[in-house]
Amino acid sequence: MIETTVLDFELSNTFQEYKAYMEAPEQQVMFSETGVKIFYLGVSQENPKRATVIFQGPENILYDIFMNPQTKPIVEASDHIYEETVITRWLAD
Repeated sequence: MIETTVLDFELSNTFQEYKAYMEAPEQQVMFSETGVKIFYLGVSQENPKRATVIFQGPENILYDIFMNPQTKPIVEASDHIYEETVITRWLAD
């Protein structure tokens, strides 16, 4: 099954810096290797320090990566504030 994973979170820096990190070639390679695609990457109109990313990929893959404690430093390197991230997951046949 294909899973759509939505992450809603705060940023420690600007959205433009976060977006540049996410679009960097090394990040794109990691996403490609895991079969994950960024479907949407946006910033809140009300709060420029809040972002939402919608990913699609194999069921559980992104959630498992994100929830792995060893991944926390990698997530935070993107200016994504790890704590209080709201994750929702959706499945499609």
